[in-house]
Amino acid sequence: MSEIRFVDLGLDSAVLDAVSTVGYETPSPIQAQAIPILLEGHNLLGIAQTGTGKTAAFALPLLSRIDRDVCEPQILVLTPTRELAIQVAEAFSTYARQFRNFQVLPIYGGQDFVPQLKGLKRGAQVIVGTPGRMLDHLRKGSLKLSTLKALVLDEADEMLRMGFIDDIEAILAATPKDCQRALFSATMPPPIRKVAETYLKNAKEVRIESQTRTVERIAQFVLPVFAERKLDALTRVLEVEPFDATIIFVRTKAETTVLAEKLAARGHAVAPLNGDLNQRQREQTVEDLRRGKKDIVVATDVAARGLDVPRITHVINYDVPYDSEAYIHRVGRTGRAGRDGKAILLVTPRERSWLRTLERATNSPMTAYELPSPAELQQMREQQFEAQLLAFAEDGKVAKALALLDGIAERNNLDPGLLAGALACWLESAQPGVMPMEQPQALPTPSTEPRRPRPDGERKPRHGKPGGKNFKKAPFKKSKGKPSAAGAKKFGDKPRAAKP
Repeated sequence: MSEIRFVDLGLDSAVLDAVSTVGYETPSPIQAQAIPILLEGHNLLGIAQTGTGKTAAFALPLLSRIDRDVCEPQILVLTPTRELAIQVAEAFSTYARQFRNFQVLPIYGGQDFVPQLKGLKRGAQVIVGTPGRMLDHLRKGSLKLSTLKALVLDEADEMLRMGFIDDIEAILAATPKDCQRALFSATMPPPIRKVAETYLKNAKEVRIESQTRTVERIAQFVLPVFAERKLDALTRVLEVEPFDATIIFVRTKAETTVLAEKLAARGHAVAPLNGDLNQRQREQTVEDLRRGKKDIVVATDVAARGLDVPRITHVINYDVPYDSEAYIHRVGRTGRAGRDGKAILLVTPRERSWLRTLERATNSPMTAYELPSPAELQQMREQQFEAQLLAFAEDGKVAKALALLDGIAERNNLDPGLLAGALACWLESAQPGVMPMEQPQALPTPSTEPRRPRPDGERKPRHGKPGGKNFKKAPFKKSKGKPSAAGAKKFGDKPRAAKP
């Protein structure tokens, strides 16, 4: 059987030209199955993991069916996060680059209403946004769905987890009865299945099964580390890994700022990304990462969905995520669209059991990450320092510096080599860590093996259960004197008199 190509799927010629310009030739499995169904106007229920190309699976066929002469809402896409809404809107713009007078409008919370109201008044064929803000515009009357031809629920299970299910049903109820509907989800929990049965009548189901829950091109590693040494381990990983851009995931918003400041103090081009930043700051951070102004972003899970930057070669889980789905979407920020990626998970002894859960969820055992030995790390540092020195040796200013040093050595009757050593010590005192003079210490790492069960009788009970043989009740201490004023007020007694 010959390989399916985009040109074989019956897409609009202008859409095909845009796809060709982007460089896509063969569709992914979800695209090959979903595009013909949507082109025929059927409702679709798509079950596939993140990073499988779902955006193009619905954007390409729906764009092929819109009326380009009508600047009214024809396609509505609901996403769980602002980042994903922006990414989907950008994808629509890319695929419709051959269309004249085409408009796509992203709408999401955290952004001022005024530009959104202006955009809706001006008109747009495609509107992409989060359920809450969409519902706000529906209630205000600024968004009208009478001309809607298609509605897409993207990452439906995530919208359910974030509590958007009621908003989604309200929006679905406001769409025309003949509106085509598509729902994409990585999982199919009962509430999502109920929505599909209610609003996606006679939907055709496309299910993309994969042996692993994560992208195959992502190499997954685990590094056992003691909690108090996590920063040291992270610093060493960043030193030895040849990364282009990296996302480091932590659990809390406060930790993004703290860790970013610590890494910046170590010379890294880093920025935090969390929900406390306003939308403009968040967009600027992502743009800086995309353009190479920043090499590292320390983020919470707010960036785990919808962030697609080709430079990202590494994902480091500084904190273990709360659930396996969060881990899957975190590591999905790298290794996308056929690119190679690397994911490194830092695991403390208390989190060893959770490591097994993640391996079962991904159906992919993680490889132990091996840090270089102190001797190997010292050799690498010396090689890097030597390369930097040789690069400066070709600078024209070296001759002037040599003349200055020769003069100092002659006046003080010193060996010029001794002055070179003094300069190196001066450099180390001004910028510690630049000179590889001291060999680094070995970084202790705990084992990932589960704890050995204690033999019977080795551990003695402390107090036993209440009422049991070994239970010891704390002795009752009778208070002396009369109750205080606060206690007297509580129990209705007279307050004790103050001491003279």
